[in-house]
Amino acid sequence: HCFSSWGQDFRVDYLYIAEFIKLIEEDKKIGSIPVSCFTATAKPQVIDDIKLYFKERLDLDLKEFVTKKRRTNLSYEVIEVDDPSRKMNYLLPLLQDCEKPAIVYASRTKTVEKVSSLIAEANLNVTYFHGQLDKEMKKANMDAFMNSEKDIIVATSAFGMGVDKEDVKTVIHYNISNSLENYEQESGRAGRDEKIEAKCYILFNEEDLNKHFSLLQ
Repeated sequence: HCFSSWGQDFRVDYLYIAEFIKLIEEDKKIGSIPVSCFTATAKPQVIDDIKLYFKERLDLDLKEFVTKKRRTNLSYEVIEVDDPSRKMNYLLPLLQDCEKPAIVYASRTKTVEKVSSLIAEANLNVTYFHGQLDKEMKKANMDAFMNSEKDIIVATSAFGMGVDKEDVKTVIHYNISNSLENYEQESGRAGRDEKIEAKCYILFNEEDLNKHFSLLQ
């Protein structure tokens, strides 16, 4: 659902999907190309956006096939942190004791790099990922985690598109997500294999909400 929710600024190219399909149809001199759209999580508004887009641009009527599958192998825990400057005192013991692989989500690129550095100083096997890394480093760090060379990855919400590592056992939010929808997606990276009992933690301080509010403003 990238071109509906985030196409305007995340992947502008997605907004030209219909034009691209038209070019193929004209170039190959063929009739209407069948279109299927797949997404793991989409709100009703997103589904309506997608259907309207293809109706207006290609005169296609998409049929919905929706499964309502609950994730019963995830458990959630909120750990209240009184002082936001002491979050590492909570995170490091959690990472030492939790089952790996683990993803740690943070809200800013600077926080990601700082937290990753402190985890590495604690002799834990960690890498990091955010949208401002160059292409080669993004791929190297992503591959290291996906191939299980690294047990832990610290990342912004940019880590997620196309990520399907089925054995993730722990997801920790160093900073709370900026929406319930994003949290559902990010925590849902854990326990893709239904045989895994995965844990999702939030290190919560009220100041995090104030920061999100400021960013949204």
